[in-house]
Amino acid sequence: MSLLDELVESEFVKVSRFPNVDRFRSIEGIGDAKSIPIDAKDFDAAFATLKLKSCSVHLQRTFPRILQMQYSTTGAIVGFTMDDAASLIIDGVEARAPTLLLVKGTATCEIVEQQANLVALVNFASIDNRGWPGEVDSAQLIATLPDKYETLRVTVGDVLRLASHSPDTFAQPNVIEHVEESILQTVDLAMAAASPTPEAKRLSLSHYLALVRKLDEFVAESAGRTLYSADVARQLGVSVRTLHNAVVAIRGMSMHRYMRLRRLWNVRQQLVRGSSVQSVKAVALVNGFWHMGEFTALYRELFGETPQQTLSAARKQTDNPS
Repeated sequence: MSLLDELVESEFVKVSRFPNVDRFRSIEGIGDAKSIPIDAKDFDAAFATLKLKSCSVHLQRTFPRILQMQYSTTGAIVGFTMDDAASLIIDGVEARAPTLLLVKGTATCEIVEQQANLVALVNFASIDNRGWPGEVDSAQLIATLPDKYETLRVTVGDVLRLASHSPDTFAQPNVIEHVEESILQTVDLAMAAASPTPEAKRLSLSHYLALVRKLDEFVAESAGRTLYSADVARQLGVSVRTLHNAVVAIRGMSMHRYMRLRRLWNVRQQLVRGSSVQSVKAVALVNGFWHMGEFTALYRELFGETPQQTLSAARKQTDNPS
């Protein structure tokens, strides 16, 4: 059983669980998120939130996805995985334990999760005079020492368990202040032992990162149009090979697979509208899928059901909203 499954709702802890990808909602209070699922079968995403006086603690079980996350904080957000099996690619760099994500102010991160992960995020309202690295309105990956990383994990886990299962203790005078100080001290120790991702590696990926963001903007502006790789590359002023290399570096997959994934997600979002959809075939064709057999197989592989099943369930929900 994971830590998230141990937690229950209390006066201090809110737990949200999602039965499918269509009902998934991102954590509130840390920024704006846009997700494209890579695998939505056996969906089991959930998160728990603990709001303290000067910080909030978020624990999330994610799902395989491409995530564009615009973090926003008045102080700093510190992110880390809660088990060693977790793996993410953030702005083209693999982030495994003992790597921390440190965001100050507002910053956008391009994240790829090829598997479900258990991750924690701590949002500090202020970090004045703590000496943590990085500029305002920036995000960076910082490698710390394994023992400092593990201490941070254990501290956050213990805090969540206490707030969840012993709210009476948590409500005692000054307990929250002591808890916040404990979290800050463990982060301080992790930061003191940290080394940022080499500047050369960050700079080598910055061009690819900008290119993929331009690609996403162009695709969003071209909704409903059939896009060909050569035309897209020409529009962005690069070769097809350069565009492909950029997508592989930042999204962790080929350009062909990434564009197909986006189109399948668009189909899903249209089908769940239910009564406003004429037919599965019409939606598929609008999104560039002309081979219905192949389309159905790809859709089932991604979402664990056929497109017709998605549409039927959505129409049933529309007809019987209760």
